[in-house]
Amino acid sequence: MKMMIEFDINADIIEVPESVVKDRELLRRRFLKWLYDKNVRHKYWVTSSGGEKGVCYRSDAFVEWLSKKVLKGDLVKAEIVAEEVDIDEYKHLPSIFF
Repeated sequence: MKMMIEFDINADIIEVPESVVKDRELLRRRFLKWLYDKNVRHKYWVTSSGGEKGVCYRSDAFVEWLSKKVLKGDLVKAEIVAEEVDIDEYKHLPSIFF
């Protein structure tokens, strides 16, 4: 099932099992908790020139997390099908805003 991942000015489209669409707000919160957990080592951490630590991510981070943490035992995984699309063209899809 297709779902839109919205950012400030554009969005990505991902393909996920229907269960992800149904639980998207719960999964959004779980993902953000994981993403910002300073004890978790992932490739989305960045350090500013001043030494401040933060995260930089797009849909690939959410898709990777879904596939490895939520859908790890499922045959069907999450995948990105379109990047940086016009939000207005896909308003008909269920969405998550980051």
